[in-house]
Amino acid sequence: MNKIHSNAIKTGIMAGVILIFSEMINLSSTMAIILEKLLTGAKSVKVVNPAYLASVIALIVFFVAFSYTRKIRKNGRQSSVLNCILCGLIIGIVSGLLISLLNVILGTFLENGKDVRGYLEALSPDTIRSFLFQTDIRQAAGTYFMMTLGGSLTGVAFAFLIEWLHWSAEISRKIRRRVSKLNISAFFQERPALRVVAVVAIIAVVLAIPFLVNAYLISVLGLVLVYAMMGLGLNLIVGLSGQLVFGYVAFYAIGGYTFALLTAPKPLGIEMHFVLAFIFALVASGLAGVLVGLPIMNLRGDYLAIVTLGFAEIVRILVNSNLLGDYTGGPQGVKNIGQPAQPAFFEKLLGKPMPDNIWFLYLILFSFLLILYIAFRLQYSRTGRSWEAMREDETVAQACGVNTGSYKVLSIVIGAVIAGAVGAVYASRNTYIGPGEYGFMVSVNALAVVVVGGMGSIPGTLLGAFIIKGLPELLRDLDNYRMLVFGALLVIMMVLRPEGLLPIKRRHLSVKPESIEVLKEDLKP
Repeated sequence: MNKIHSNAIKTGIMAGVILIFSEMINLSSTMAIILEKLLTGAKSVKVVNPAYLASVIALIVFFVAFSYTRKIRKNGRQSSVLNCILCGLIIGIVSGLLISLLNVILGTFLENGKDVRGYLEALSPDTIRSFLFQTDIRQAAGTYFMMTLGGSLTGVAFAFLIEWLHWSAEISRKIRRRVSKLNISAFFQERPALRVVAVVAIIAVVLAIPFLVNAYLISVLGLVLVYAMMGLGLNLIVGLSGQLVFGYVAFYAIGGYTFALLTAPKPLGIEMHFVLAFIFALVASGLAGVLVGLPIMNLRGDYLAIVTLGFAEIVRILVNSNLLGDYTGGPQGVKNIGQPAQPAFFEKLLGKPMPDNIWFLYLILFSFLLILYIAFRLQYSRTGRSWEAMREDETVAQACGVNTGSYKVLSIVIGAVIAGAVGAVYASRNTYIGPGEYGFMVSVNALAVVVVGGMGSIPGTLLGAFIIKGLPELLRDLDNYRMLVFGALLVIMMVLRPEGLLPIKRRHLSVKPESIEVLKEDLKP
């Protein structure tokens, strides 16, 4: 047996382990329910359909066999069509043996009246019957073999289909060539009137979105935009300047609590106007950024991460302390936080006040566009280039005249101000904040938004916010497996795409041909 076949056995074992693990935590049936909802449009599914469960099993093996076939075809050694089909059979047989063996054992326990929930809480008798497809053990084992073999061979066939069509290379090149021929930017630059019409149309579509979706999607969109704004602020610190900050939630909490304490009737009773309180929240978070940034100018890597994490824990403990309860609300938090009044023209235009959730979505959307503009201008400015130089090599940046200490503090302060602004808007939207909303996982999620999307990439940050916060909210059925999916996603990203889904594009210095000729003349003896 050559190496390619032994690797196929290992891949089949890996696929079998994935199937076993998914069944033991009841993830397979959850995925089957989601698949049925997506295909049938059903709002709720109480009983797992055997057909969809079998489809999930086949899909898992399909992706494993597909990726393995693509891998060996790229290597080119002993990867003939016959060899690939044989590898697909090996993957299907090995994975089918493992998952069938598990269900034979579980079916035997079920027939003997033994309850395995003392060891595996997710596997109730009804769940085991669903994994046996409501049939006897032999028929269930045969079904698993058919699904794994079918999924594996289909994955091999699909890999060859992709290769034969040259889909991944040819189609993308054709699309890029056609888009470049269109020269859309030059088209709109030559026609200012059309440019204005296009901008107005985009604004109209964006403004119409809150009226076209339901309240739940409005809530999800608001949450995604909140984390997108936090990701944009953290991207300036981590993605551009290269400083690993684990305590970003501290600035978010300072902005939120400052705004809440200045606008709420209790505990301080100041009840300040929205705009003034918002400005104070920005100032407070900016001062916190200076307080953190100045002492840690010479710290790098893990040391910087630990210091900022400690600062975040100090802030959380202080707002949660009973000793400061008269000033911060303590564990009970702050209620009845002030909200901005709607402009009068909205009521005149609509004939009635705008619903609060839509009004705050507009407010969050406006804040997001403003922060997006600031982040874009900073990234492509002299300051942004200095941050990128620091990220690549701090010593070389210093040698080129970059004051790294000042630029480090500047990135932390600007990121802190953005986090404070987001915290103030979010607190006003919810009209309540408490210490439980500012735990360590907020910093982890914000950092994951930057890492998954792409370090230093603004489009990547927006995509990361949707993946980290939007998808889990839309796929509520996976709520019990959120941390599992979250951890698996980060591991996959680090292995397959360490630079992120939409990594930042490196800017290249272009030299005109005539400049090269002049340089050659100058270099002649």
